[in-house]
Formats: sequence, structure tokens, C-alpha cells
Amino acid sequence: MGRNTKTGLKLLLDFWGRYHNLDNFHYQWAKDHLKTIFVRRHEMLELSASTSYFVAKGLLARVEEDPLTFKRKIMSLALPNMALLCTVHLHSQHIQPGKLVALRSGILVSLPHTALRQFQADEKSIDTLVNIFSNKEKRQLALLREASLGYPPFERYLNFARLLPEIKAVTTQIEQADLLGISRDTVQQAQYFLATAKMHRKKHG
Repeated sequence: MGRNTKTGLKLLLDFWGRYHNLDNFHYQWAKDHLKTIFVRRHEMLELSASTSYFVAKGLLARVEEDPLTFKRKIMSLALPNMALLCTVHLHSQHIQPGKLVALRSGILVSLPHTALRQFQADEKSIDTLVNIFSNKEKRQLALLREASLGYPPFERYLNFARLLPEIKAVTTQIEQADLLGISRDTVQQAQYFLATAKMHRKKHG
């Protein structure tokens, strides 16, 4: 077992172990069925109805592209100890829209849905793991909606900084702009305001 494989599985099992007591058969099942992947920045992952991805290290995004402007829109992000599910739920064949892109080089653990469903029949702790992943993404999307809905761009960023500081801390200005649907110039002005409590002379928009 390579170093990345050991690291990826260890981080996943350590995370899982926070919510459920794990036995030897959990570890053996993970070794037998889960695959660890090293991804490079900007690498695109295959989207299918059969696999989801846990982020052990790095930053993974679900993105869409405006067909008219070709501008990128980041729909959601998975930081370490989060996952992006390719389908609506474990038993669904409906692939969620968008593409999965690694925004940082890192280590992912692929979660094959067939193996999860088979394990689920005998071991309900897998429900705990999948539900945590789903709830984390839902919470993030809810906070993004709360930050953005009905607000002009400048206030949108201030809300984002308050509600989602962990994402603000690990993303670039361009990534933040693509996540919030605002310009990089607005991001820079809002960051200046947060740092100095002063408005930049250039008008924001």
C-alpha cells in the first residue's frame, strides 16, 4: 500500500471514527473497497452515478460553466473531511449537474456506491458517514444562499466572510468571485474594507 493510499484511508477512517466506533472489519472493508487518488491542481474527475469522493487533502469543487459567457460558477466546495456526492443520494442514478475539479493538489478517496450499498445492508454505520457528507454540503449551500440571495455584490461578500470563514480562509479571490457570482474587483474592495474599515475610493459593483 503506497503512502498516499495509507494517508487517504487513515484520514477517512479517523474522520469516520469521530462519529462511530470502528472495528477491524471496518478497516478491512475500507482497504478492500476504497481507492485513494492523488489529484493535481485543475485536474477534472470523472462524474458518474457509481462513485463519490472524500477529500483527505486538498480542495475539490463542483463547477458549472455559463454556456453564453463561458464564465465559471463554483456551485459547492469540499474542504478536507468533506465529500462531494456525484448523485442526489446513494441509491440514485441521477448525476448532479456540473463537473468536479480539483482546485488544489491533494488526496481523494473514491467511494464506490455499489460497495457502500452492499456494506450498508450489514453495517448501518455507513449511513452515518454518508449522511454527514450530505448534510455538510447542504449546510454549505444553505449558508451560501443566505449570504447571496437578494444582496448586492459588496454586501454579498461581507455576508460570505461572516458566515463561511473557513472557505474564505482557503480560497483565492478569483475562486471567491466565482463562488459568489461577483467580480474580483468587488472581492478586493470588500477585503480592503474588512481589513481597514474604510471604503476603497474606486466604486464597487
